[in-house]
Amino acid sequence: AITRSVLSRAKASGFTVLVVTLDTWALAWRPADLDEGYIPFMEGVGNAVGFSDPVYRAGFAASTDGGTPESDTTLASMEWIKEVCPGQSRTWEDLVKLREWWDGPIVLKGIQHVEDAKMALQAGMDGIVVSNHGGRQLDGAIGSLDVLPRIASAVGDNMTVLFDSGIRTGVDVIKALSLGAKAVLVGRPAVYGFAVGGGEGAKQVLRGLLADFEMSLGLAGIRGVEGCKPEILERTEASATVKSSL
Repeated sequence: AITRSVLSRAKASGFTVLVVTLDTWALAWRPADLDEGYIPFMEGVGNAVGFSDPVYRAGFAASTDGGTPESDTTLASMEWIKEVCPGQSRTWEDLVKLREWWDGPIVLKGIQHVEDAKMALQAGMDGIVVSNHGGRQLDGAIGSLDVLPRIASAVGDNMTVLFDSGIRTGVDVIKALSLGAKAVLVGRPAVYGFAVGGGEGAKQVLRGLLADFEMSLGLAGIRGVEGCKPEILERTEASATVKSSL
């Protein structure tokens, strides 16, 4: 019921594409977060979608004798986290329900294997995001860029293939596009900008990334996005002992 409510609200708010994150059905073991001892979710940070949902609020009130997320933020946060990260495996059959509830394009985020990409296509998905969640979910997972060419080759002609995880520079964008991505997603840098300067800070970070991208295209002798192809790249093996210098 909560999923249907959230989807209905998203549609009413003008959203047209549904992105389903596949790799956070359970929260990962995150040593950095544990070392800091600070989990923002527990203080209500990032829980606005749930706290504002009428179905969730009604359920929380019923289970707490009329309580609200505002009156007990910690408990409400714990209950919401259980909803979004339930620790329950989903199957491809669950996508059928999403198709019933969402009449727009559906994109699956977190694809890391060619066979999964093919299954997403067979399930009628409109796109996928090749992503390892920035390495925060499973330490040691294959780098998304390493598997991108194989996935793009397998399904890129029949569905939209996007790339996410570690985009920080214009050259990063060029590499991803050259290896088969139609576009890239940028998360943390924009959030960092927002933290420092609000909406304008986020815009400034993205403007900087676009400027870097355009300058890098020019310096590499690439006339435009259409020139980002596999043949412009040269793969090299770097020693683990090599250190970067300024």
